[in-house]
Amino acid sequence: MSALPSLIRTAIAISPRSISIGEGLRAAASCAVVVAIGSALQMPILAWAAIGAFWTCLADPGGPNPDRLRALAGFTLMSTAFAIIGAAAASQGWGWAAAAVVPCALVGGMAGVYGAAARQIGALATVVCVTAIDHQVASPAALAEFAATHLAGCLWAMLLALSIWRIHPFRPARSALAATYRGLAAMAAGMARLDSRSAPLDWIRHAQRYRPAVRAAIETARAALGRAMRGRGLGDFAERLLVALDIAERIFGQLIALSDLRQHAGPAADGRRPLERQALRRLALTLYRRARSFDTGPGEMDAPQRSLDRLALLAARMEGPVAAGLGRIVEEIRATGSARPAPARDEAAAVSRGLAAGLAPLRAHLSLRSEILRHALRCAVATTAAVLLSHALGFSYAYWMAIATVLVLQSSVATTWPRALERAVGSVLGGGLAALLGLVLHTPLALTAAVFPLAIATMAMRQVNYGIFVFFLTPLFILVVELSQPGASEPALAWMRALYNVLGSAIGLAAGLLLWPSREGRQFRPLLAAAIEANGRYAALAFAPDDNEAAIEAARREAGLASGNAEAGHGRTMLEAWWQREALDAGLTILVLARQIAGGAGTAWLHRPDAADRAEDADFGRWIGAETAALAEALRRGSAVPAPAPPPDGAADDPERSRLLQEVLLLRTATEHLVPG
Repeated sequence: MSALPSLIRTAIAISPRSISIGEGLRAAASCAVVVAIGSALQMPILAWAAIGAFWTCLADPGGPNPDRLRALAGFTLMSTAFAIIGAAAASQGWGWAAAAVVPCALVGGMAGVYGAAARQIGALATVVCVTAIDHQVASPAALAEFAATHLAGCLWAMLLALSIWRIHPFRPARSALAATYRGLAAMAAGMARLDSRSAPLDWIRHAQRYRPAVRAAIETARAALGRAMRGRGLGDFAERLLVALDIAERIFGQLIALSDLRQHAGPAADGRRPLERQALRRLALTLYRRARSFDTGPGEMDAPQRSLDRLALLAARMEGPVAAGLGRIVEEIRATGSARPAPARDEAAAVSRGLAAGLAPLRAHLSLRSEILRHALRCAVATTAAVLLSHALGFSYAYWMAIATVLVLQSSVATTWPRALERAVGSVLGGGLAALLGLVLHTPLALTAAVFPLAIATMAMRQVNYGIFVFFLTPLFILVVELSQPGASEPALAWMRALYNVLGSAIGLAAGLLLWPSREGRQFRPLLAAAIEANGRYAALAFAPDDNEAAIEAARREAGLASGNAEAGHGRTMLEAWWQREALDAGLTILVLARQIAGGAGTAWLHRPDAADRAEDADFGRWIGAETAALAEALRRGSAVPAPAPPPDGAADDPERSRLLQEVLLLRTATEHLVPG
């Protein structure tokens, strides 16, 4: 049980740098303006337009305006259709209402085949459906009024986001690049605190803390830049961003190699340690200033020359391979990128827009083997159960329970229970805040004024932490409901919403555990196999006799991504099956050794011997590639690990190759713990 607090901390992440005040202000304006108009004109139904506008802001995926237009238009059309279906079915009785939830939730869940943004749109459209079920209409005219009100709110939010209050299309890419360089700076600063006298566990923790984070930041920046450039081509500003991303990738490889060199430096490096620490701290400061230049704006993206000059002077005073590596990093940061890098092709964006091609991903997932289809079925059953239970208990505002079920339920148990915990706690605390506001706010004008800061805080905290987001969302919706239904008691609404969120979260968690559960443990071994194979392939190329730099960079990126995916899978498996300590420890050992092999490969590549001495290295690299491929295949098949092939002659004579030889043998031992003998 002592592991439970650490598991909760691992599952519930907080990202303070993800605060977006601008996004919060825009969402607040879209919501509060409609609320104010409805209050002034005494038209409570406009509260539904305000809610629709807020949901539209939540559906905004960011990026270039054409992509945002397609996403927001898709949400507007889908959610309006779901609102009509839900309200019309509810007017015929609760049986019809429950039946209407099933197809809407299925369609909303299956939207995930088109990516993360579509998955969010599908979930929000399902939320609109269950909300509309609680808004019974007495006539076709009332149904038309309700649908038109929701549609108007969505269109108003679209107009504000795409025309009146636009966001610079390259801002997400600049922010992602700033996060990448901050990650590199933190990695260098952490390395400055370590040397060859540090415990091996400290170096392992350093690698686990910084390498996956920097790799994820680089890939996020790559995706953000690809979205921003879509339809614009490669202009001067985009080219500078691409060069900066390419430089960050290279610096990352250099830092991994420096980490390996410093960890295994011999006694001869004792006298160089103070200067190395000073140089690494200066490098961290230089990279941090580079990150700030991306945050400042397009006109302030030049490299910090003064810091670079000081770093170059420090590197010139040093000796040894670490000094050479620092010198290369200085050269990378100084690079102007005269050759235009080719932007990575976004294959997902290149899909034909024809009807047949558009339906192809959907057809591919029409099988119970599909995780997305199972999740859509799970969502349909759980949401319908929440709707029926709320009706059976005679609850008012019953849609709050169903909304919680929709938004808590994730594709796996490991991600569902942290979301359920965050929503339950956030709604209870947010209900307390709403009750306090109800004691001091007594007029429609005061309630309207409170909506604006709450909407700002809700949207600004959306990417920071889900529990904090729910904490601000709860009083926001309670105040909007109070404006739409004057006379309701805020404290009563607050505690009702908190109760419904707890019950809905419990239903979502139970559905995740009982209905076609997707177990992370089943995916962990394939992820480990991919990490072993990718890191082994990188090592084989690093020791190869030819100088194929493009292939090396591609293999290093693939190895980093595979290791990051496996480490994320390890974390999710811990949340789901934390008691399987032996298998989890063996998997963690495999990940540590795979990263150490990658570090040794990076050192071999960046400090290559003369061409005449590369033949032995090539044999050793091929041996690593073959051994790691065999281990990966044994993990995938669940079969016994084959007997090891003898290493090349002389592999144990060289210190670097001897260390890598031992790491491959340890990797074999750890793999044998996960597969039958």
